[in-house]
Amino acid sequence: MTDAQIYSFDPAEIDCSGEWLLYPSLFDEGFISSIKTVGQLVPVLFAKDGNKIILVAGRSRVLAAEKLGVKVSGIFVDAEDEVSRAFIHMEENRARVADDALKLNVFRFFHTRIAEKDLSQRVAPLLGMKPKARDLKLWLEWLTLPQDFDGVLQCGNFPLAAVSVFSKFSDEDKKAILPYFEKLGWSRSNAVNFLTWLYETSRRDMKSVSALISEHGLSPAKENESPKDGVARLCKAAKMLRFPVFSDLLKTKENIVGEICVGTKWRVESVGNFETGEVVLQTRFKSRDVMQKAIEDLDSIQKSDGWDKLFEIGREK
Repeated sequence: MTDAQIYSFDPAEIDCSGEWLLYPSLFDEGFISSIKTVGQLVPVLFAKDGNKIILVAGRSRVLAAEKLGVKVSGIFVDAEDEVSRAFIHMEENRARVADDALKLNVFRFFHTRIAEKDLSQRVAPLLGMKPKARDLKLWLEWLTLPQDFDGVLQCGNFPLAAVSVFSKFSDEDKKAILPYFEKLGWSRSNAVNFLTWLYETSRRDMKSVSALISEHGLSPAKENESPKDGVARLCKAAKMLRFPVFSDLLKTKENIVGEICVGTKWRVESVGNFETGEVVLQTRFKSRDVMQKAIEDLDSIQKSDGWDKLFEIGREK
């Protein structure tokens, strides 16, 4: 039940430390200016805890009132426990867009306090998710991980979609792989591929992922290496571990191409990871002079003996 009467309190009288205040404050200079100009248009929500007045929703308004040295107005709601307060808090913030960091904060709060069924049916809709959405299944899987891993998800380095592979790792291997996501931001496909290739190699070779990492010197980050290059390097290394035959073909191809295209700006790429036996020959230019040089180089490289070796790779795999 809600007490419709509006009360005014000094901000110092209001306890704003509740764990149920899940949404971050929007308190900034623009918000302060709005309160100063037009006043507090929407009351905050209070609850009583003995003689204490505790905030349920409206932290930005309380902070603005404190900054301006004015009282804050609000109404009392019937919320005797932290779960009921959290649900009211979320209802009051329903219009706000929830990013992954917020969703994680919300799910972690409710995970140990309510049944999983209620997480799906009551909490998920307040975050804009359907009770049977695929994303919700991924969130529930993430909640089985220790909170030590939450940081890489909150900062956006770890795509939630990769949790299905990550959760298969042993506890030791999870800890070993964590540094690879602490400084590098991963796309969904790169993260899933990297983890899948390491996991499958681990199963095939009957070695832990941590042992594979140590044995092959997979450094999480290299000096003067861009994050994009770091991710590309690690994905390539993991793929080569998973597909050793492909790795040998790739090395052979790179050696042959190096001979064919030496001294030119032409590049040769295999189509379909050697399955088709076809290649793509390409270059770039931004002037007529560079184009003329490329044409002359093309006439030269087409005479290379390396082409027959290159076309043979796909047939021998």
